[in-house]
Amino acid sequence: MRAKAFLGAVALYFLVAQATSLKWLRCWKRKAVGHCETKIPSWYYDFWTLSCKGFIYSGCGGNSNRFTSEQECQKACTRRSRQKEVCSLKPKTGNCTGFSPSWYYDPGVDLCRGFIYGGCYGNANRFDSCMKCMKRCSGKKNAEKICKKRTAAFRKRYNLGLQPQPKPSKWPFILSIPFLKN
Repeated sequence: MRAKAFLGAVALYFLVAQATSLKWLRCWKRKAVGHCETKIPSWYYDFWTLSCKGFIYSGCGGNSNRFTSEQECQKACTRRSRQKEVCSLKPKTGNCTGFSPSWYYDPGVDLCRGFIYGGCYGNANRFDSCMKCMKRCSGKKNAEKICKKRTAAFRKRYNLGLQPQPKPSKWPFILSIPFLKN
């Protein structure tokens, strides 16, 4: 009788320990948007990139790899020291008067949007290109097609020409020193 009670207690202990250590399994499920019409900004863990990405949840169906915030997803699925909240930050144009075409992720629509960054006091939700933004923050598979269209519209809106211009040197004065030129 004592042996059965002991074995039962050991089995219960391992069952509870196993259940708590298996919580991370939800992070390895594929993204599931569900099958209803509601549009709820949500986050899922992408096991291919080992990061949390945004998506629009339909309101029903889906699976347990769905979180209400980037922070909640990171807490459940990543090491806190590896990831920092980026994609859910509100975009900041900064306080300076520079003109740097940039991109930020908008979790409300699961897309990246163009904006003009002023050059200082921004945040990490700022990317050089639509593709970099979409790869980091969105789980959409057709990001290249989306970005091609959005980039053209953004460039037209701000009269930026057809192709991105090379960024100016961070240290332009160095080029004026004769012995430092190529």
